Amino acid sequence: MTNNCFMTRLALILVVALGAGCGAHPLDPYHTGTGGLTGTGGFTGTGGYNGVAVVGDWYAFGDGVGPNAGIITDAGTDYADSDCVKDGGFPTTACTQITSPIPGQPFAPTDVATNQYCTSGTAAMVLPKDGVPDYADLWGGGLGLNFNPVGDGGAAGYADLSAYAGIEFDFSGDLIPPQSMRVDFPFMGQHGADAPYWMGNVTASSPLKPGHMVIRWADVGGPYYLAVEVPPVDTTQYPFDPRAVQAIQFLVFTNTAAATPYNFCVANLAFVPN
Repeated sequence: MTNNCFMTRLALILVVALGAGCGAHPLDPYHTGTGGLTGTGGFTGTGGYNGVAVVGDWYAFGDGVGPNAGIITDAGTDYADSDCVKDGGFPTTACTQITSPIPGQPFAPTDVATNQYCTSGTAAMVLPKDGVPDYADLWGGGLGLNFNPVGDGGAAGYADLSAYAGIEFDFSGDLIPPQSMRVDFPFMGQHGADAPYWMGNVTASSPLKPGHMVIRWADVGGPYYLAVEVPPVDTTQYPFDPRAVQAIQFLVFTNTAAATPYNFCVANLAFVPN
């Protein structure tokens, strides 16, 4: 397993959980949004591999988390300004519920030796709005890491990760149903809020399972739902660019059948050298 400065420095520093949601196309049953690109966070450290510097923030995010999470007194989530409540008009009980960590509050790795970060909660069930399932405002939640945030607010900048072939990590946890996650890679130049994801050119979900996962940039694409929408929303291609990556996000996405409980951890995050 790669042991580089990025991984070891992340393991030594407390981080801040952030959260803010980005919307999605309301007509698409595969589209769930990306979210979590802004906040108030603290740095996790600097480092890199092959001379590439990386600075990042870990955060929990969800459709029920607003941009002022941790700033105002709202159980740490800023429900009032979230996609679910402000844009969707749904009660807070209908939103994705994040059990841990508390958005906007500092949290430490559960295992410092492996730099393991964990989250748990329940992704919302998609409800109708104006007669159409509202995937735009009920898109789910998860755990993310911003690369190279800018300013005191920790907003996502971007990092040139083309010196690597991809990224690797250890994944553990429970998902119901099991194929309900995407590993998103928001980047500068993507299609609005439509982040590409691991295996996004060919499938609606990423093939995550407990164990060691290796993601190569060549397998990041899509998103798949733009290709299968009828009628298509936009036929323009927005190929993933590893020179301008904003974040990695482990998103538990939503569906119209039931809510999706989740409890998972990510450890030993490291870059794969070329």
